[in-house]
Amino acid sequence: MKKQLVTLIHYGELSLKGKNRSLFENKLVDNIERETGGKVTKYRGRFVLEDGNPENLKYVFGISWYAQALRVEKDVETIVAAVLSEIEGRIPNRNSFGVFVKRADKDFSCSSMELENIIGKSISDKFKTKVDLKNPDLSVFVEIANDVYIYFNKTQGLRGLPINVSGNVLSLLSGGIDSPVASYLMMKRGCRVNFIHFHVYSDNKHIADTKMMDVISTMNKYQGNTRIFLVPYYLFEMASLKASNINGYELVLFRRYMVKVAEKIALQNGFKALVTGDSLGQVASQTMDNIAQITKIISLPIFQPLIAYDKQEIIDLAKDISTYELSIEKYKDCCSIISSNPRTKANTRQIEALEKSMDIESLIVQTLELISVIEV
Repeated sequence: MKKQLVTLIHYGELSLKGKNRSLFENKLVDNIERETGGKVTKYRGRFVLEDGNPENLKYVFGISWYAQALRVEKDVETIVAAVLSEIEGRIPNRNSFGVFVKRADKDFSCSSMELENIIGKSISDKFKTKVDLKNPDLSVFVEIANDVYIYFNKTQGLRGLPINVSGNVLSLLSGGIDSPVASYLMMKRGCRVNFIHFHVYSDNKHIADTKMMDVISTMNKYQGNTRIFLVPYYLFEMASLKASNINGYELVLFRRYMVKVAEKIALQNGFKALVTGDSLGQVASQTMDNIAQITKIISLPIFQPLIAYDKQEIIDLAKDISTYELSIEKYKDCCSIISSNPRTKANTRQIEALEKSMDIESLIVQTLELISVIEV
């Protein structure tokens, strides 16, 4: 009996794609092979991974589920013998079992139900264990496709779309909890996420010794590589200190300045959109009026995937992707040192007058000259 241990991979959303389906499938294959170091064979609706490290599939977007599987020939006796051999060490102390057959190859000699009955009777006769299809102690899965795959456990994948099918975006990364989670969600929609970070240091090189590089390295587990654009905050700070009647407007002014700088970077590098970690109403600066003051001033789309999330939902997701503990480490974030009492409904005319007094356009030009880029 010829047997081979492989990893069976199923995708979900990609199966709904039309004429572009092969593009999405090929990109997912590339991502799987890059992450695992193995070789993928593509069949309709499923992939088979040979060799490599299947543990790394937990970092690959586009996968619905995967399972370590035994690949055998399409022969009823071979299938039954393989199942009985494989469950020898699994069945002790199990009070019940269930057999679940999926027959993608409709030319196979048995129907799904017939093969379930044959395998189930063989298990029951040999191990004297009862059948329970609703809540079995041991599940036996058999999939009949190009070959036959036998497995016992499924691991849920990240779902979503493969990295690189939706284009490059630029995420405004702060030192807090929200923006890494927003970036992760954009990766899940197939984007390669690049980062821009505004910092309080006098020199960009000081960022190398902060938690920010750890945050980005953690995010890169899901996409392989990225670029981070580092922007010093001090030019804006000096300009704002010279402006009069600015109280309460500092944070909205700073956020408008950030997205304008980010837009310039994005356009220069062919990025299609900006990403922020805004959650509607979470803090005073994220009221609908204040968010509108940010989104209406640039030509690129601004994606805000957390807009309807509450704080606990964001924290839970941050813990899931291992950025939470890094995000709560002490760090002097620009937004945290600006006005602690921002206006909840900024006045557009007042904002524009303040920007004029700060010569914001000239400030942006000067800022662009101070930016450095790190390939991660």
